[in-house]
Amino acid sequence: MKKYVLTLIVFCLLGGATIIKAQVTPFIAGRLQFTLDSVCAKYKIKGASAAVLIPNVGIWKGTSGVSEAGVPLTSDMLFGMGSNTKTHMAATLLKMQEQQLVSLDDTIGKWITGYPNISGQITIRQCLNHTSGLFDYMKNGAINDSIFGKPSKIWQPEEILGLAMAPNFAPGTSWKYSNTNYIIAGIIIQKVMNKPAFEVMHDLILAPNQLTNTFNYGEEGSRTIAHPWGIDMNGVTLTDMTTTPYLNNLFSLANTAGSLVTTAEENVQFWYKLWSGQIINAQSWKEMTQTKSLGLGDGYGLGVFFDSKKINGRSFYSHGGTFFGFINENMVDTTSGVTIAVLTNQDSVSNSGLKSLVLRSLHKVTLNMPATGIADIHAAENRVAIYPNPVSDQLTIDAGNIKSGTIMISDLMGRTVWNGLVTQQITTINTTEFPNGILLVTCKDESLGVMQTRRIQVAH
Repeated sequence: MKKYVLTLIVFCLLGGATIIKAQVTPFIAGRLQFTLDSVCAKYKIKGASAAVLIPNVGIWKGTSGVSEAGVPLTSDMLFGMGSNTKTHMAATLLKMQEQQLVSLDDTIGKWITGYPNISGQITIRQCLNHTSGLFDYMKNGAINDSIFGKPSKIWQPEEILGLAMAPNFAPGTSWKYSNTNYIIAGIIIQKVMNKPAFEVMHDLILAPNQLTNTFNYGEEGSRTIAHPWGIDMNGVTLTDMTTTPYLNNLFSLANTAGSLVTTAEENVQFWYKLWSGQIINAQSWKEMTQTKSLGLGDGYGLGVFFDSKKINGRSFYSHGGTFFGFINENMVDTTSGVTIAVLTNQDSVSNSGLKSLVLRSLHKVTLNMPATGIADIHAAENRVAIYPNPVSDQLTIDAGNIKSGTIMISDLMGRTVWNGLVTQQITTINTTEFPNGILLVTCKDESLGVMQTRRIQVAH
């Protein structure tokens, strides 16, 4: 959100074909959960479900906050993924192309006719990479009138296409994000396969990869969906959207552009499997990541963004999503393969905020893991002692038997407050200038390549 050869090398180094089923160690899990709780508390995020997949180590999943008053979130609750749905639709069409059922260079006029503002000369590929020039139906003001006037209305895809107004530009001449493109993609999938697009998606990419917790909203059976909290349609109050009469209306309006629900754990597995060649083949991935430039090194491919060095200096592939009451952000680190998914049930947390606050902080934890990565520090013989806690003016660190090491003290956003070398067993640090609040003290044994981290509270 590029280089295919580099990505293929990384696949081999990480053992990309391996299905990750292990769990991370208690030490890493504790760091990730503490980070999620801390960021959600600091920025008053109602609820978040997150998952982190570390190749050849395992998967961590955790939640913070509530679904509704008195009901904590749990990891098996479903969240709306919004426009992350587009990645699933693009992968489905690429899989269909692999099976020679369709070509992405086919023109849509073969299936889409009778709409004055939709040219039949647009190709499927131009829809998937948003170079079609089509007007975004979500920006048609008539939608609000329909929602308020007929809150129980269920939209049909062909009806949605009727909301497309005059195009923004001629096909292939520019780039502009438009939800209309993926309504068209869904209609084409259905017409080619003679069954609903979401059923095709399930059969071609979800079921073969043991992804059993991703559904089109309304088809999830007895599964529990986290209560979505959104700024109401008047743009003022944060409202439990399940208490409004138009939630079903809104999901049907999103359709194949944004109506999937999932869990964080399943979303993180989808992205890792997509990146590591388990969902689509290498040629399809090359096409998917052939990006249109968005400036500053960023780009958009087929249902996927490429972001250049935006998260802790790393480049990544992703596709976030926004839906009424839900926000989703995710990433695949192109260097390490570390994959992260975060879903919230509060849409007043912006995508950029979710990315810069929660996702960035969880990713930083993975960067600070030791090279050996898997040692359970809680079972280590040389346990570092740090006191007093809370601390006011002087902190003492007993490094035990660590002979060669470093000490770093940072805030919850990863900013370094103090760092130094372990030169003797006892280190004393003047904390009079440290900010009040929670800080993390990380001691790394350079000879063993392992770290120990403690939380301290500074109170002057």
